[in-house]
Amino acid sequence: MFLDPDKFADVPPADILEAAAQGHIGLDHRFLRALIDRRDQALSAAVAFAERDRTRDRVNLEPELISLFHYWRAPQGIPFLLNAIREDPKDVPDDVVETLAEIGPPALDPLLSLHAELKPDEREEVEFILANLRVRDERIEKIFAGRAADEDDFLVGIYNAEKTLDDEPFDIWDLYPEKANLPTSSLDEDERMELLSHPVESVRASAAGSFFNAGLSPDVRRRLLAVATQDSSAEVRARAWEALITATDSTEVIDAMLAALRRPDLSIEERGGLLVGLAPEADRKEIREAIVELYDRSEGRAKALEAMWRSLHPSFRDYFSKNLNDADLEVRRGALWGVGYYGIKSELDHLRRLFDDEELRTDALFAYALALPGDTSRGRVKGLLTRIETDAQGLTEVEEELVKVALDERLMLAGKEPYFRMQDD
Repeated sequence: MFLDPDKFADVPPADILEAAAQGHIGLDHRFLRALIDRRDQALSAAVAFAERDRTRDRVNLEPELISLFHYWRAPQGIPFLLNAIREDPKDVPDDVVETLAEIGPPALDPLLSLHAELKPDEREEVEFILANLRVRDERIEKIFAGRAADEDDFLVGIYNAEKTLDDEPFDIWDLYPEKANLPTSSLDEDERMELLSHPVESVRASAAGSFFNAGLSPDVRRRLLAVATQDSSAEVRARAWEALITATDSTEVIDAMLAALRRPDLSIEERGGLLVGLAPEADRKEIREAIVELYDRSEGRAKALEAMWRSLHPSFRDYFSKNLNDADLEVRRGALWGVGYYGIKSELDHLRRLFDDEELRTDALFAYALALPGDTSRGRVKGLLTRIETDAQGLTEVEEELVKVALDERLMLAGKEPYFRMQDD
C-alpha cells in the first residue's frame, strides 16, 4: 500500500504505521503529523502495533515508537519500553531511558518488577532509570540503601538531586526531515518498478534513483528509458538518466542519451542527471565538453563535478582542489569525492581537517581512504584501515564499514580483488 504523503489525514493511523513498516512511506514530518494530530487514535494504534509480531517488517519502527511514546509521555508504552530493556539489560538505549524518565511515576511499579526479575549484574541500567524518575519511594531507597554510605555514589547523587536528566523539552520534530524519500532499498524490484508510475513526483524520482549504480535487467532498462524520455517531471527524468549509468553499452540507451544531450531546451536539472549517467562515456569529446559547460554554470557545478569524478577521465583532474572551499555544500562534496578518486595527495591535510566537519566527515573519510599513500594490495589494506582509524581519532561502526568499502574500491580500481567484501562473504 503506497500512500500519498499529502493525503495522510484521510488514512487511519494503524494503516500509516503498517505502510511505514513495509517501507511504503518515508519517515518525516508528514508521517509524524498524521499520527500526532490524532493522538488518541494514533496512540491506540501504536500500542497495538508494538504488541504484534514485527520480525517480518522491512523497516524497524522501534525508534519511531519510542519517540512517539516519549513525545506523548504515554504510560501505555511502558510494556514495550520494558521489553526493549529485556533485550539487553546491560546496554539500554538512551532514548528508552529518557522516555521512561519522562513518563515518571506510572513507570515506577513496572520498573521495580523488572528490577526484581533481572539478575543482580543486569540491574544497573534499571537503577539508573529509577534514580531519574523524580519519584521519592521507600522501595527505591531500599535498593540504594547499600550505596548511601558512599557519599560519592553516582546513582545516589542523582536520586537526591533536584534536577536529574536534561530538562530540555523533547523535540521529536528535530529527529526527522520535513520530507523524506521512500526507503526504497527495502523494496523489491517489482515494487520499485510499480512506483515509477506513482502519481507523486517525488515518489517516482525516488523509485528511479533506487536503480542507480545497479545491474539492470532488460525490463528495468526499458522502463527507465521510457521514464527518462517521457515523464512529465524534470527531476524524475534526471534520476532515470542517472540510473542508466550502467546501461550505456546499449545502443538504444546511448543513442537516446546523446539525443537528449543535444537538445538546447534541456533544463539544468535534467542535464545534470543526464551527464552523470553519461560519465562512463567521457572518452567522447562531446560529453566532456558538455560536462565542462555545465560546470561553468554555478547551479550545475555540483552535478558536473559528480560526472567528472565518476568518469575518472584524466582531463578533469584539476577541477577538484579549487572547489574544496566552495560556498555550496554539494559542490564541496563533489570536490571531495574527486580528490579521493583521483588520488590527489596534496589535499590530504584538507581531508584530515574535515574529519571534524559534521556534514562532510563521512565524505572526507571515503576520499581519504582512496587517496592515502600506501601499497594498494590485499595484504596491506588492514594496515591502511588502522592508519585511517588513528588519523580520524576513531571510527564508528558505520564509518568503519564505509572505509572498508572505500578500500575495496581502491583495490578494484587497481585491478585487484576486494578484500573486506570477500572476508564478509
